[in-house]
Amino acid sequence: MTPPAWADIAADLDAALNQAALAQARARGLAGRTGDDRSAHELAIGKHLHDAYTAAEKAVERVVEVVDGDIPRGRSFHRDLIRRAAMPIPGGRLAIISADTAAGLEDLLGFRHVFRHVYGTFDFGRAAPNVALAATVIPRLRDEITAFAAGLGLAPRA
Repeated sequence: MTPPAWADIAADLDAALNQAALAQARARGLAGRTGDDRSAHELAIGKHLHDAYTAAEKAVERVVEVVDGDIPRGRSFHRDLIRRAAMPIPGGRLAIISADTAAGLEDLLGFRHVFRHVYGTFDFGRAAPNVALAATVIPRLRDEITAFAAGLGLAPRA
């Protein structure tokens, strides 16, 4: 992995961590908010979660493409990408991420899909659990990708 490729991956992971932290901070600030003010903050939390997942997925995509030489294609690209990263390639490489991280990413992907396709009926109650999930999964993803790359001598050790 070239230093520029690792810099891009690290930037994606940093963006994902930042967006997850912003979602957490806004969620802590919901107490006492009502009406349109609360709704605006809830939507902002949804957007931060959306952006956290998107940046995390981009990091996974870059690693898979660099290490495997290609990425999944087609309608199920997003889920296939996560599954590929969680799967060891016999005679090739170890899994890039753990099954637990993959499961968490799939849950966040599901939220992102719903968030993108909700037109005026956003239900924060369905989004709220994803704040804690992102706060757990995104740092673990960063650690796993960094450890994977370091184990191959592709990136600085964490």
